[in-house]
Amino acid sequence: MKVHGMIGSVWKAVFAQIDLKDATIEILDGTTPTANSVEVKIGEGNLTYTERRNIEYTLDRGLLDEVREGDEVPLEVRTDFIWEYLRGSLVSTSVPTVEEAIKNIGNAAAWVSTDSDACRPYAVDLRVTYAPTPWTCGDQEVITIQDFRYEQLDHDLRAGTVSMTGRANVTEATVVRSAQSSS
Repeated sequence: MKVHGMIGSVWKAVFAQIDLKDATIEILDGTTPTANSVEVKIGEGNLTYTERRNIEYTLDRGLLDEVREGDEVPLEVRTDFIWEYLRGSLVSTSVPTVEEAIKNIGNAAAWVSTDSDACRPYAVDLRVTYAPTPWTCGDQEVITIQDFRYEQLDHDLRAGTVSMTGRANVTEATVVRSAQSSS
């Protein structure tokens, strides 16, 4: 059955399309009150994250009966990018690389994990700040992924790219939108 006049009214975009050229990614540690951070300006690339949940279905004599949520699943994160520049926070005495920040080595060896449990492996927060240009073209959007731990790093020297996959000890990212100011 074909329904006329419905095209365009059924599907609509839920999230803004984010061009990472208009965004920065910050890697933050758990130092309080002011976190150490490294800001990464992306030239080309992408960041994806996947939220999952387990839904368990119980049958009664072969028919669907009960439905409940199962165990929580960590947020999965993947980045592929070429960065334009790195900038460190004022708390740091020298700017660490992305790998130093996520591995807790080198210039980031004194960084503090964002995970409140010191017995767990080192984690960082990832914060993506998207500010479209010109500023009249949309709202600023800040996506925060807490307690991220990398699991795999892939380096492509010819392409000059780094791909990183890992998981975060949360079930969803925090997304905040706000109107941009003209200044």
